[in-house]
Amino acid sequence: MKLEDLKLYQECLDFEAKIWNIVTLWEGFNKDTVGESFVKDSDAISANIAAGYGRYNFKDKKHYCYISRGYLLKTKGWLLKAKERELIQAPQADELLEFVEKIHRMLNAYIRSIGRLKTEGGTYEKRESSYNNEHEDDEPNGNAYTADADEFFSEEELTTNA
Repeated sequence: MKLEDLKLYQECLDFEAKIWNIVTLWEGFNKDTVGESFVKDSDAISANIAAGYGRYNFKDKKHYCYISRGYLLKTKGWLLKAKERELIQAPQADELLEFVEKIHRMLNAYIRSIGRLKTEGGTYEKRESSYNNEHEDDEPNGNAYTADADEFFSEEELTTNA
């Protein structure tokens, strides 16, 4: 599976494009202070998912996803500040906040799926390691044990906070 096929990654790119389109309309002080950090932090969400996706072991993949989650929450902070300072109108800000929550739930579900095999019932179970304990987290096939390209997270996964 290619990174571009990962639904979570696609959602992040869409969200980041929305932030970019908003901030490019700002001018002067607002763009230089809030706007620059807002865009950089939002872009780091998908960037860290991509960095983790390219890693060989599960521990590294999860580590980059945790970093991505931190940038998602930083972005949420900038969004709340932009709303409070009336740089973004309340309805648009509220829509973006819902997008943040959706990505947060998807990211948590993705983190839970890393290193687990998807069963026929749609749940994940920890894979049996064929390596010795020293290499327990190494995966033999790149991203074979993470969410499928056509993964649609269940309603339970999207509503349960982890």
